[in-house]
Amino acid sequence: MKKAAIALMLCTSLMAANVYAEQGFSLGASYGYTKIKDSDSGFDFDATDTGYKIFAGYTFPGNFGLEGGYVDFGTPDDDFLGSRGQIDASGYNLYAVGAIPVSQSFDLFAKAGVIAWDADTRLDGVPVGTDDGTDLALGIGARWNSTSNFGIRTEFDWYNISEADAVWMASVGFELRF
Repeated sequence: MKKAAIALMLCTSLMAANVYAEQGFSLGASYGYTKIKDSDSGFDFDATDTGYKIFAGYTFPGNFGLEGGYVDFGTPDDDFLGSRGQIDASGYNLYAVGAIPVSQSFDLFAKAGVIAWDADTRLDGVPVGTDDGTDLALGIGARWNSTSNFGIRTEFDWYNISEADAVWMASVGFELRF
């Protein structure tokens, strides 16, 4: 709850920034590095993979926006007693986003929201379990904006998934604004 309150205060302070931002719709995609760590399930799983996400959003006047999307964490795998454990996880997220323009073509942003996720666990390719839930999602990033409604962004997203010790994604992507 404390993390959610901090995220809400951060987004509220970003929304209160009285600076100009382009308003309108955006679509984008990112590709990056994912990590899932879980030691609560009786064994120590700590693995990375590549993942991707696609997103759409709307920016309102005053640098506040909403963003929703889909994230695929890839299929990280790790050794477990001579076998290969795999977690195939993905989810849909919804964020409130606040931005602070640093210059005409560069801004910083923070986002807070939720992720509705599901994960399938396999051992040597054989399904052994499935789980799902809805949890807190936070992110920070930077965006370079061209004059032709195209932007490049880099960001770090952290997911407070209660069934795992750590789930995060660092990514680079693009967005088109309309």
